[in-house]
Amino acid sequence: MYTLFKNMLNISPAKKGAILAITGSILWGIMGVTSQYLLQIKGLPALWVVTIRMFFAGIVLLLADYCIYKRDFFAPWRDKKTIVHMLIFSFVTIMWVQYAYLSAVEHMNAAMATVFVSLAPIATIVWMSLRSWCIPKFHELLCCISAVLGATVMATHGDMTTLSISQEGIIYGIMLPIAGVVYTVQPGYLMKNFRPSNVTGWGLLLGGTALLPIIQPWHIPGAVDMDAFTIFNIVYTVLFGTAIAFWTFLASLKYIKPQIAAIYELVEPVSAIFLSVWLLEVMYQLPEFLGTVMILCPVLYLSLIKESHNIMRLLRKKL
Repeated sequence: MYTLFKNMLNISPAKKGAILAITGSILWGIMGVTSQYLLQIKGLPALWVVTIRMFFAGIVLLLADYCIYKRDFFAPWRDKKTIVHMLIFSFVTIMWVQYAYLSAVEHMNAAMATVFVSLAPIATIVWMSLRSWCIPKFHELLCCISAVLGATVMATHGDMTTLSISQEGIIYGIMLPIAGVVYTVQPGYLMKNFRPSNVTGWGLLLGGTALLPIIQPWHIPGAVDMDAFTIFNIVYTVLFGTAIAFWTFLASLKYIKPQIAAIYELVEPVSAIFLSVWLLEVMYQLPEFLGTVMILCPVLYLSLIKESHNIMRLLRKKL
């Protein structure tokens, strides 16, 4: 047993990064299913779950960060510029991302919500093109068209005259990739200069703390029966689906590039789809499957293209 454990610690950085990224993605995917159970089956309000999730996951992440590093714990709060960035990240960016995702799960299901989350790289291409006033490259344009058509197929169940998702679900589905762009762009300065685990922990804790007096999560909605299985789902959502998932995925970036991590992140919607169909008996038929493929394949392609360009650039430098 000791030899096996020692061999696991001696694996290559690429394999470590892959294991961490895939673990985080699977935990996120499962969290989508546990959130769907809490929101749709138990009837807990999305903001109630958001508040509990952010507050306690922030505490867990900060405790882990302090125990492991024991230094620069308050680093993001020592400069006026970073304080402004942190306040925006805490009270706008991370709060919006959490609320948009759980609201999408509430009005759609975990499988569809995680697929819409995967549109974030496509939305980032559109945003960067608009900001630089340039037309996306041809392959990027094809990927954008494929992703938009895929989202349309999922939203209409293949019938363009009807909607298989509620109007609220469509709104939150559109919000998800936009929130993903904001989450990618806005904290860029913070993530480059400070530990991602420290920044994310502070953001979750402050955002959750700000919601506490408004949502008052200690008041359980009267119709909700807080049985053992419901408490288990809440604990999983906070501890594994948020704190540990963030930690493992951010830790993977120490060993692999973000583009590679983004490829492994596609495990998240796949695991959410599988578990939703298996555990919650969600109907996931041919139109939803085709829409998912039309969204995930362009994201995978763009990630691989970006990585191949980086490799070619390195080879040119060496030559």
